[in-house]
Amino acid sequence: MLLIPGLLAYIIGKIRKGRLRNLAHLPLQKIYLFYTALLLQVLARTHFLGSGAPYLIVLSYLVLLFSLGLNIRLPGMPFIFLGTLLNALVIFLNGGQMPVALELLDLPLEQEMLNLAQGKHTLLAEDTRLFLLADIIPLKIPSLSYYSLYSAGDLFQMAGVFLLIVKGMGMSGEDNSGKVSTNRHKIPFLSNTENRQGKSKSAVPVRGEQDNSHIS
Repeated sequence: MLLIPGLLAYIIGKIRKGRLRNLAHLPLQKIYLFYTALLLQVLARTHFLGSGAPYLIVLSYLVLLFSLGLNIRLPGMPFIFLGTLLNALVIFLNGGQMPVALELLDLPLEQEMLNLAQGKHTLLAEDTRLFLLADIIPLKIPSLSYYSLYSAGDLFQMAGVFLLIVKGMGMSGEDNSGKVSTNRHKIPFLSNTENRQGKSKSAVPVRGEQDNSHIS
């Protein structure tokens, strides 16, 4: 899902003379929570959990939302948080599964495709809650054999990732760490004091000059 905005962001970032390695300087807080949420979702897709998988999905989204909230000040993060929240709402209200409208892809619903919809996803039905937030936005690229469905939350997430990468590539480690370079910024109070002192010193004449000024 994030591959397309990630590639576009990388291209735009390079055009703007940004560097991919600058992303390593993003001041992410509690980054281990991201990995914890990802691990929970991976475990939820395994078969040995059975009926407990949806509960693990819900828990993973709670951890993810908490970690995103801690980093809400980063560029693009409000969009990522909003998209994750929208996806979490429809998942919470539909038994821990994201409803998906496979029929919108105009593809034959083979058994393999139906099996893929199980686990984290479930087929869209008449009793689906908040169906407008479900995976109902099709993206079809026949020439690349690319067929996928997205939700409104996915679009917000993709926009956020795009902004995060583009702006992150253009930021240096000094900018992200919050340190201020002394040769770029001066403290106003000290700089004004130095200016006044300089003016006062230049205004006081040397004694020899005072004596010479009275000689005709």
